[in-house]
Amino acid sequence: MSHWNYRVLKKHHEKTGTTIFQIHEVYYDDKNQIKTWTQSSVGPSGETISELNEDVKHFREAIQKPILQESYYEDREILVEVHEPER
Repeated sequence: MSHWNYRVLKKHHEKTGTTIFQIHEVYYDDKNQIKTWTQSSVGPSGETISELNEDVKHFREAIQKPILQESYYEDREILVEVHEPER
């Protein structure tokens, strides 16, 4: 069964030489392999304060998972886990 969750992506900006961390939606196939992700970061939202609080909880969960970074494999963009010593 396909599903999605929030994940932290590490992005390096060549022009500025800076690295930032953002939360994105990541989508998986039936074999739990990453298929795609949002190109722009997302922010928490909800139609009620309770829903907003639940969304923020999912953001906190994303921070606990391994960090992902965009990379290339066989001419296609993929996400790979990176290890951050500052965690």
